[in-house]
Amino acid sequence: MIKSVALAALATLAISGAQAASTGDWRCSAPGMASGTYDGGSHAYIHLSAYPNGGSYAVTRKGKVATGKTKDGTPFRCTAS
Repeated sequence: MIKSVALAALATLAISGAQAASTGDWRCSAPGMASGTYDGGSHAYIHLSAYPNGGSYAVTRKGKVATGKTKDGTPFRCTAS
């Protein structure tokens, strides 16, 4: 049962086109994101799957939502739970 739920969750993420990653109470998402972290500060680490490495990008934070754009203009959003 747990294996089925996990597989369904992975399939849903793959179909959605926007991957999400979480660190602590924050969850980040962006189109084509391989990984991402945010700790509530002025920058988030976002790694897009099209590139071999990620980078640290400035965010604009308003309450529980932080947004920004990567070097190639891809928007990302990190939300506190």
